[in-house]
Amino acid sequence: MNSFYDETGGHGGDLAAAARRWNPAGGNLIDFSSNVNPLGPPQGLIDHLNKFLPEIVHYPSPQARELRTKLSRFLGLQENRLILGNGANELIHLLVIWKRPRRVFVPAPTFSEYERAARLAGAGVKYYPLPPGEDFDLQFLAGNIGRNDLVVFCNPSNPTGKLFSGNALSSLVQASEDSGALVMIDESFIPLTGRPEESMRHAGNGNLWITLSLTKLWSLPGLRLGCLIGPEKEAAELSRWGDPWRVNILAQKAGLYCLEQEGYIEDTLALIEEERLFISRSLKETGAFRIFEGAANYLLVQGTEPGFDVLDFQDFLAGRGILIRRADNFNGLDRSYFRVAVLKRPDNVRLVEEIKKYLEYLWSGKAGHSETNSPETGYFTGGEGR
Repeated sequence: MNSFYDETGGHGGDLAAAARRWNPAGGNLIDFSSNVNPLGPPQGLIDHLNKFLPEIVHYPSPQARELRTKLSRFLGLQENRLILGNGANELIHLLVIWKRPRRVFVPAPTFSEYERAARLAGAGVKYYPLPPGEDFDLQFLAGNIGRNDLVVFCNPSNPTGKLFSGNALSSLVQASEDSGALVMIDESFIPLTGRPEESMRHAGNGNLWITLSLTKLWSLPGLRLGCLIGPEKEAAELSRWGDPWRVNILAQKAGLYCLEQEGYIEDTLALIEEERLFISRSLKETGAFRIFEGAANYLLVQGTEPGFDVLDFQDFLAGRGILIRRADNFNGLDRSYFRVAVLKRPDNVRLVEEIKKYLEYLWSGKAGHSETNSPETGYFTGGEGR
């Protein structure tokens, strides 16, 4: 029998399974494992979507026509460069399977979906180092990539949250173009940083593709909505031969509604900045963690106390209704790392309080690895699908 770890490809995010494992008596589970917009969907969205439920008997607008037009204006891009899909995950897979690169260069650590897409497309996977807190090694990449390769980059990085400058990434794109390689930059979290100037979506390179998660931006993981941005001619070809109905009616209506909500993004950015700082300061004050300061709506954290083990840490918190993202299944990270999303203040206060209780438990010498969290039985690693 497959565990939910296997079923989700390493992401987790199965809250029902998590509740059965850690909270069989019921109650509220506070999910710090899923890094979507902490503000939640724009106010009024659910009532708005109720109006369109009768339309599910019809096919949705092909290529999400109206939404694509409106989103192109929002992003300041030509409409025919955009391809909309059922979440950015689908579009990552679509691009890699279509291009079928010889090799895919994937940073380590990073989001696991890039490797999954590469292996499904029959490509070789090569890791390049991108340790937490460090810059990428352009010389390493330039010296190893070749024709028909694909270089993947995530900006801001997941799981570290580090935001790289557009100037630095321009060098990567150019070096790849000189070698005959494609580049895919996942900018799913850039809208949540307040730094749109670091986006590469306006670059005119013919070897560059950008993915963007609207699921993350508008807190729509159950509806799924994403965008792929590419060179005009190739985007048109992919649209022509790809599935015309990748985006369902309700997701299209949700996207159109969200684009009209004035002040939503500003409120989101203010919340993220304030609450990320609150969590970071609170955990630093314990003296038991190393915080990797990022620009996104999550924080990568390393436990530095002797005996800290993220399996035991996750088990302790989950039993108290707090779900964190274990980070030890990111390539290059061990069982001292975890990631937490930025939520609203009451939830963040609760997180800090429960972590302090765990430290008391750890310092008491009672902490120990739980059998039920072993890799053989599967474990809840937290949702992050784009």
